[in-house]
Amino acid sequence: MKKPGSQLNYTLPIILLLFCLCFPLVHCQKNEDPELIRETLLSAIKAAEKKDRDKVLKLLADDYRDFASREVKATAELLDYYFKHYYGIVIHLLEVEILINQGTAEVRADVLFSSGPLETLRKTLGLVGSFYQFKFKMAREPEGWKIKYAEWQEVEENSLLPGSRTILKKLFPDLF
Repeated sequence: MKKPGSQLNYTLPIILLLFCLCFPLVHCQKNEDPELIRETLLSAIKAAEKKDRDKVLKLLADDYRDFASREVKATAELLDYYFKHYYGIVIHLLEVEILINQGTAEVRADVLFSSGPLETLRKTLGLVGSFYQFKFKMAREPEGWKIKYAEWQEVEENSLLPGSRTILKKLFPDLF
């Protein structure tokens, strides 16, 4: 004969144990999203530096658009233009701000671009490159975070995100 509530006595500890075991996995998964987004941006940068158009395009969502209403095909043409006219592309990802909300993300990132001999002569000439600020809307898709929207503009050094200056000091200790 079972005592009333005896099944509850076994069920509750099991539920609590499962919760304690599963909660860190769910919690960690959410906390790693910013790192995954940052890795996506770094992948785009590495691909752009290698002029690997296809790898850059794989990081764009199928319904991607930019601030000038360019879709993936027009963006491919824009990349072709830049890759043809600029050599020795070097891109430094500076500060990144990420706001995640249920499978979507708003991202703001400062980037330093240089190309050609500028990167190798920067210390000698005291040149750094051009600063750009990007704004992205991203979505978590089965294959990872994808860029759905992008806008960018060239900015002055004093318009960079607060953490960018710290990164610049590490990259160019003699200049900042």
